[in-house]
Amino acid sequence: MTIPTFASENLISLICSKSINPPLCLKALKSDPRSVQANLRGLGQISIDLAQASAKETSRMIESLAKNTTNRRLKGQYETCTENYDDAISNLDDAKNFLKSDDFESLNVYASAVVTDADTCEDSFVEAPGTVEPQQLKQANKNLEDFANIILVIANRLAGLEG
Repeated sequence: MTIPTFASENLISLICSKSINPPLCLKALKSDPRSVQANLRGLGQISIDLAQASAKETSRMIESLAKNTTNRRLKGQYETCTENYDDAISNLDDAKNFLKSDDFESLNVYASAVVTDADTCEDSFVEAPGTVEPQQLKQANKNLEDFANIILVIANRLAGLEG
């Protein structure tokens, strides 16, 4: 199968059909004005930018949640999540460089690490009895995982791992 040079509706639809959340993928990629002229690599950059924006916004939310709670156990969970999101933001910075240097295998590894970072934040609430993860944080973790998954789909196509 030939991959179109520019991000026609078909290329975005193809990428999003392979993602774990096609409706979010379609909405996110189509909402970025750069996607009209983007090739597969350009969609990769857009996806990384979307994931970074999501991670930074969630990091700010976590800081706010931590400031507004007096529950020590919950504060501990937020500290864990802060570390996870700092790692995610750093991994996404590295992912940009891997995309630019055509190191698609490392791009895949670092996008996978971002999924793990969000999962670890999520799991910290499951593993701590007596703490409940706020719904807004639960949704933010899912969004970051979904954005990182789009990066994985694109990295695999760029690496020739998917036809």
